Amino acid sequence: MSIYGYLMCHDCRQLLWLGKAVHEHERVDLFHIGPSNEPPNWSRKTLNQVVWKFFADHCSHNVDVRLESRMTDEMFSYQDIGGDGENHITFEKYLEGWRGLG
Repeated sequence: MSIYGYLMCHDCRQLLWLGKAVHEHERVDLFHIGPSNEPPNWSRKTLNQVVWKFFADHCSHNVDVRLESRMTDEMFSYQDIGGDGENHITFEKYLEGWRGLG
């Protein structure tokens, strides 16, 4: 069974899906999106930019990383950055106009 992790800002009610929690010795070692033959999250340029923009946007906010088993029903309704649902925002739209792009 896969367990997924999210980077969350509770003040702005936004979240970023980090992917599957990969465990080693009963602790989370890393998060990974996609099959094991896909590149690691840290090497994905767009995802990396989104994470750093998220940190900048939510500086001094109530931010944490949670496994989905530790999320409340309300948290599942937060705006998903990278999602494709009604209240979600794509990576491209989220990064639009960000000066961190180079």
